[in-house]
Amino acid sequence: MKKSFILFCIFSIGLVCVQAQDMENPVNTLAAYAIQDTTQGWKHSGIVGITFGQTSLSNWVAGGDNTVSGNFILNASANYLKGKWFWDNNLLMEYGMIYSSAFDWQKAADQINFKSITGRSFSNKWSASFLFNFHTQFSKGYQYPDTEHYISAFMAPAYADAALGVTYKPNANYHVFISPVAERAILVLNDSLSNLGAFGVDPGEKIKWQTGFYVTASANQTAGNLNIISTLDLFKPYNKNFGKIDVNWNLLFNYKINKLLTATLNTTLRYYDAEIRKVQFKEILGLCLTYTF
Repeated sequence: MKKSFILFCIFSIGLVCVQAQDMENPVNTLAAYAIQDTTQGWKHSGIVGITFGQTSLSNWVAGGDNTVSGNFILNASANYLKGKWFWDNNLLMEYGMIYSSAFDWQKAADQINFKSITGRSFSNKWSASFLFNFHTQFSKGYQYPDTEHYISAFMAPAYADAALGVTYKPNANYHVFISPVAERAILVLNDSLSNLGAFGVDPGEKIKWQTGFYVTASANQTAGNLNIISTLDLFKPYNKNFGKIDVNWNLLFNYKINKLLTATLNTTLRYYDAEIRKVQFKEILGLCLTYTF
């Protein structure tokens, strides 16, 4: 899928531009990442927050609905370094609901994603690595306004990726993992969805295996009060549809207003051929009560 390559190029060029900018201005606050982090042992970091939104209308001639929304997000990392060995772990959990007077409560966001990369460096910035990635959701999903027939559920689908490859990691804030041999399991553990053959599994089956090419890139950068966390995953199964690439790109902007209040922009761009042959996009903008650790 050409859009996948374009997205990856934008992500890569963005990182290169930031690096070039810092080389020209070594006192720039972003230049801190240029120093290789050699701290031994465990390092923990993350952000947890709740975003609220509300709209109230009374005799409003232009029309509209009363709405209330809430969104919870946790993005946490636990990384270990000892000598030439490293182990990086990240957990992203998100769940959101929106209420309107016309359609009652609806789910607006729902994901669980755990990623772990471990390996041993063979040069200053390169490592031989193993990756495990798992993705699913908390609850049933519906094609609103139909709330009788669900189209997804917990562990239906779920994606489990295991891959051997190399990691380029110039510092603690950036990494790119590349694997020419990755194995993906698509899990549909819900009987109803399995019987329908949802998400590419054969009807009645609950798992489908795919072998393919896997790339993941991430960045976590802070400049002043602004923190940006970006994660891009690309998977290309070796099958007859070789031109199509599964894409999942999470992007989180956090601008800290004070100790507890943060302005956030959270987006997800997704294309999974087994789910729907269209680009999926989600965006949540709001004020968020946050705690950073």
